[in-house]
Amino acid sequence: MRMIRTLSVPTACIAALALAGCGSSSSSGSSSPRTSSIGTTSPSAAFPVTIDSSVGTATITKQPQRVVAIGWGSQDAALALGVKPVGMQDMTGNTGNNTGILPWDKAKLGTSKPELINYVSDKVPYEQIAALHPDVILAVDSGLTKTEWSQLNHIAPTVGYPGVAWQTSWQDQIGIVGKALGRTSEAAALEKSTNALISKARADHPEFRGKTVAFGSGTATDSFNLYLASDSRVQLLKELGFTISSSMPKSGTSFAVPLSLERLDTIDSDVLVSWYLSSGVQKSLEGSPLFKRMPAVRRHGYVPITDPAMVFATSSVTVLSLPWMLDRYLPLLSKAADGKASS
Repeated sequence: MRMIRTLSVPTACIAALALAGCGSSSSSGSSSPRTSSIGTTSPSAAFPVTIDSSVGTATITKQPQRVVAIGWGSQDAALALGVKPVGMQDMTGNTGNNTGILPWDKAKLGTSKPELINYVSDKVPYEQIAALHPDVILAVDSGLTKTEWSQLNHIAPTVGYPGVAWQTSWQDQIGIVGKALGRTSEAAALEKSTNALISKARADHPEFRGKTVAFGSGTATDSFNLYLASDSRVQLLKELGFTISSSMPKSGTSFAVPLSLERLDTIDSDVLVSWYLSSGVQKSLEGSPLFKRMPAVRRHGYVPITDPAMVFATSSVTVLSLPWMLDRYLPLLSKAADGKASS
């Protein structure tokens, strides 16, 4: 789904974290079509509700009882709001295990077993989704085209993304999903508590202030991808107190710009964060003298991310992934900011 726009079928999907979105099909037991996946405490007075998106307008006439979530972020937002989807994106390849369920989602699902959806950017499994009898389809951070959205909207009201494909902020994710599920007050509370968590992390790490940061990815041995300054993973670092390096591109045809190895030394930052498609790509790039000459690498401010779940958590920030990720991310960033990261 998005990593330069490289997301999943194991290896291909981590690549999609750089370029697009992927999933692999897997079927788990799901509720019968008449079984509600939402508790009875949610208010229904908010309905009907109309939600605009870049691909079309969804009208939800009553509180959804059967929710399907595809793409990134929608399932996290729904689960954070207490709603267990009957179907959700298969994250095999991004979990560090073969369950297809991200670790922060697993805790919220408990014993529930949603069907895992085989959605990729160029292949929407309409029949699989229709068979789940959804009341609403959440795709707030996805790559749906207008044609795909229209076909899904014939199955159930489909909530698309508000701006550019695969670039929906965590704030928009929780806000839009909260509106779609009739839980706007709960969504507002989650946004507030998540902002407080970020603010606390920034206050706890004054060493981030005044340090410049860049974020990239290695998906091939002969080039390096540098994310746009506007990308959510870069913006999170800014919210944590870093200053975005002037080396970070401001615009591009995707959310990352490829650089030849000969241009790596133009990435001038105190801290460099990067994820890798494979250990082979990582070793090849890190072994290059051109890579070693990057200022952040020379200053011991380099943070490589290789764990699949961490790659995804730092690439797709949500109200659920953030707490899980910060516990692991902040110590690495702190060492890098102090120039004490491992070479």
